Amino acid sequence: MGGRAIKYNFYPLVYPEIKKDFNLLKIFNNGLIPSHFISNNPRKLLKAYVEDYLTNEIRVEGLVRNIAAFGRFMDSIAFSHGELLNYSNIARDCSIDAKTVKEYYQILVDTLVGYLLYPYSKKVSREIISSVPKFYFFDVGVANNITQHQFNNTKGQEAGKALEHYIFTELKAYIGLNDIDYRINYWRTKTGLEVDFIISTVRGKVLPIEVKISENVHNSELRGIKSFMEEHQVNKGYIICLEERLRKITWGTHEIDIIPLQQFLEKLWNNEIIF
Repeated sequence: MGGRAIKYNFYPLVYPEIKKDFNLLKIFNNGLIPSHFISNNPRKLLKAYVEDYLTNEIRVEGLVRNIAAFGRFMDSIAFSHGELLNYSNIARDCSIDAKTVKEYYQILVDTLVGYLLYPYSKKVSREIISSVPKFYFFDVGVANNITQHQFNNTKGQEAGKALEHYIFTELKAYIGLNDIDYRINYWRTKTGLEVDFIISTVRGKVLPIEVKISENVHNSELRGIKSFMEEHQVNKGYIICLEERLRKITWGTHEIDIIPLQQFLEKLWNNEIIF
């Protein structure tokens, strides 16, 4: 008599496991696979990990017929991870068709190498992007190794993308390890207003989270999250950043916590952030 299979997902190291050795640049450069995080030569391990995945997992399992094309696909998507997917552009870069690109993405999702992040679809007044997903690798170090990014500081656009990626994987791990039925989406309007992550429950509760690499978040950077909160009648939101102290922005019934990164992570894993 057949039994019901129980599925357990494993994740890279999470904040409670590394908080005594918390170093953002180390997270970006080493990633959070345990052997990589503690290594003195993470780039060598990461390179071997990616190559072993391509040669062993994909080739041996026969998941794709054209390994060379899949290799070009991996090179191409690394530079656009965390961005809206453009299947046609990637297909053109890799000399394959868009249908094959979609199939390759699904292979990465099915083999737990990455996640597709879909847009928040509840429409109120603005025209939103309704179907285009983003893609994130399961580990920030793997993504940065494929793109050959080595971080020496937390300045600039690439560092901002890496921090956003790290927060996404931390949220995924928190939800998965606690076995809670919450969704993560992003929100973006046709005019470019955006919130990095929208966490929502089946009961309709919603929490917007924006990620900024900044040590001084300006009011102009609040447009996206404030617009979302007003349009969807959400009272609480968070901006994760590198400021030194928590501060609050309030207007009407709305409140945004502009919160230092580690303080957010402490509150998250103490079950003080997500409903």
